[in-house]
Amino acid sequence: MPAPRPNIIIMMADNMGYMDAGCYGGGDVLGAPTPGLDQMAREGLKLTSFYSETQCTPTRAAMMTGRLPIRVGMTLATEPGAMAGLSPQETTLAEVLSDAGYRTAMFGKWHLGDINESEPQNMGFDEFFGVLYHLNSYSQRQRIGFDPNWELDEPLGLVEAKRGENLTVVAPLNLSSLSIVDEQCSERAIAYIKDQADSSQPFFIYLPFVRTHFPSVQNPKWAGKSSKGPYGDGLMEMDSYVGEVLDALRETGIENNTIVVFTSDNGPTLDQWPDAGFSPFRGGIGTAYEGGVRVPCIFWWPGKIEAGRVSNEIMCTMDLFSTFSALGGGTVPSDRPIDGIDQSDFLLGIQNNSDREWLVWYIGIESAANTLPAAVRWHQFKIHFKAYDSFQGPESSYGQIPAVYNIEIDPREGHNIAGEHDFVINAAQMIYRQLVASMKQYPNTPSRAYSTATGAQ
Repeated sequence: MPAPRPNIIIMMADNMGYMDAGCYGGGDVLGAPTPGLDQMAREGLKLTSFYSETQCTPTRAAMMTGRLPIRVGMTLATEPGAMAGLSPQETTLAEVLSDAGYRTAMFGKWHLGDINESEPQNMGFDEFFGVLYHLNSYSQRQRIGFDPNWELDEPLGLVEAKRGENLTVVAPLNLSSLSIVDEQCSERAIAYIKDQADSSQPFFIYLPFVRTHFPSVQNPKWAGKSSKGPYGDGLMEMDSYVGEVLDALRETGIENNTIVVFTSDNGPTLDQWPDAGFSPFRGGIGTAYEGGVRVPCIFWWPGKIEAGRVSNEIMCTMDLFSTFSALGGGTVPSDRPIDGIDQSDFLLGIQNNSDREWLVWYIGIESAANTLPAAVRWHQFKIHFKAYDSFQGPESSYGQIPAVYNIEIDPREGHNIAGEHDFVINAAQMIYRQLVASMKQYPNTPSRAYSTATGAQ
């Protein structure tokens, strides 16, 4: 008899710094203890070379589809009123698992579009409760491409829907109601766990927090709890919900049949400091430097994933799609390239090495097959064809000779060794040519994402 398929829970922070949590060197040291994440790391697998995309929407698209964001037209963050979103032609992780017999629920931030066809309840989730955009789109009015009718492009508030229904606005979002969104979403997730605990049907919960995105709208219960200001208070609040989710699994006795992952959608927003996370690396959100794309990631599955294991092997957000599809017995599409890799054997300790040797990042709205990537990670090397020092630019192009860094010995990407390693450049160019050929055979979806001129994500 085959082993029962595990319940699957994905928890995702927003703009969290690599070093925010205690288990990554922060926590108490930075004035905001994170006991929930620290315990999760002690009981699970901590990855130190896990990669996201460069900003919110691309990462969520990559995770949901297992495909490079440029393939699915989601290389930039979607904005309220932009009439954009993930194409219904894409197959999401929720759809794969639903077709495999899972119950599916999402509580939190979507950020993959606000048109009906792209909303969670039409993308494989049985139920959705949360918000559609990034936190500052609610707290700061944003012009959409300098449209003179920008005041009409108001974001929806806190919304909910069952599969196939239209969204219902549960409450408008203002500075007061924004402060308790994560609390409400976490409560719903925990209630869902308890409701499903005795079911023979496995479940998939996606719990993407609005913390730790700027601006840090404090939950009154957590105000002043840290010595790192509102950001630290929000970090501690989010950490408490991580602990409560794991506690709920233990209390219901299903922890040994539930795999949980915690990660972030990208690195911190440097230009919002001190209302931002901390990373020891160069760059932040919107850049392909390590500070923008190297994020915390912890896997937890008692009895299946070795407790206290730490690995520097390369893994990325796209791999979550392929790995969880495999663990859940799902069938991934065979009519399109899937860039994610099934890392089940690596996670379960059957093998010590990740199956990922390289990773590529695209930045910008271009969708042509020959679009030059911003950067490539190949083994221990990082190759930058073009670079952005911050989310707002400027862009630097390296032309025919890209910048090359040895991430293992130079994780801050400060010493360009391009002249010393021609073979690394050749490898990156080969990867680029392979992707061009793939994208010509399977054309990319034109951009369905939109970003403001100021780039506030």
